[in-house]
Amino acid sequence: MELIQQLLIVTLHLINFSLAHLQDSTNRSMEEALGPTGLSLQPGLGVCVAGRPTSCCLGWRNVNGACQPVCRKPCIHGTCTRPDTCTCSSGYGGAQCDQDVNECGFPERLCSHRCMNTQGSYRCYCEPGSTLSTDRHTCTEGPGCPSLRCQFGCQGGAGGLMSCTCPPGLRLAANNKTCEDIDECASQADMCTTRRVCRNTFGSYVCVCQDGFVMGTLQGAVLCRDKDECVTGSHGCSRHARCLNTDGSYTCRCGEDYAGDGRTCWLRKASPPPPPPPRHASHAAQYYRYKLRKRTGPRLGSPSGPVG
Repeated sequence: MELIQQLLIVTLHLINFSLAHLQDSTNRSMEEALGPTGLSLQPGLGVCVAGRPTSCCLGWRNVNGACQPVCRKPCIHGTCTRPDTCTCSSGYGGAQCDQDVNECGFPERLCSHRCMNTQGSYRCYCEPGSTLSTDRHTCTEGPGCPSLRCQFGCQGGAGGLMSCTCPPGLRLAANNKTCEDIDECASQADMCTTRRVCRNTFGSYVCVCQDGFVMGTLQGAVLCRDKDECVTGSHGCSRHARCLNTDGSYTCRCGEDYAGDGRTCWLRKASPPPPPPPRHASHAAQYYRYKLRKRTGPRLGSPSGPVG
């Protein structure tokens, strides 16, 4: 009995020694395999397993052999630098970089006189009697400006003649004193890239996605991608129709047993539904039709056949 116990103990020691040797051999094999290629594990770049192909960590994806972070929600005015983490462009903030930063509300004043917040930036203006310096932040008093009664400031011209001036994005009105907005969207063509339309703002403009498209990111670039109305449920197809997504829009197709334009479908054997009454029909017209139906319709208790 003691001999059997000793044999079991020796066997267990041999098994442990073999497992340890196997683990050490495996580790050395991996190091030798990685050594000549120059590859190393770099968790900071999203690489979890080096080799061919590269295996990226959770929250990263392989793009042309490099691991790039994935943001499930798009970075509107910024780039995706970490999984679900956006680095915003100057003038924007928020988790998705979709919130404009009001620089005019900072504790430290950026303009010596007036500050106007714009989309993603700001503009400085001067009080009447002063003019904006070349640094676009400070205002200096100009001789003759108070008499001109300028809205935003003045500047000297040829021969020392003073005239009112306007900030970028604005222009002098007909009275040569006040400033009015310049509609960049109407005055200049192709202000925005593909799938975007121009929206004028006071002193500037913004580019927004066309109808049927939403803002998204692709390989760190912000672009307008197709909005799949069939997936989001924002289509207007009938419940008896099939929604087919297209680039920037969608189409509706009635089922096999139904007919119609896709937005309204009815059974092929049944007659189409009556058109809805016109919305502009007045109450008087509706009351007249009601009285006419009562006068011409069958009366209760009246004989069904001819009298005589």
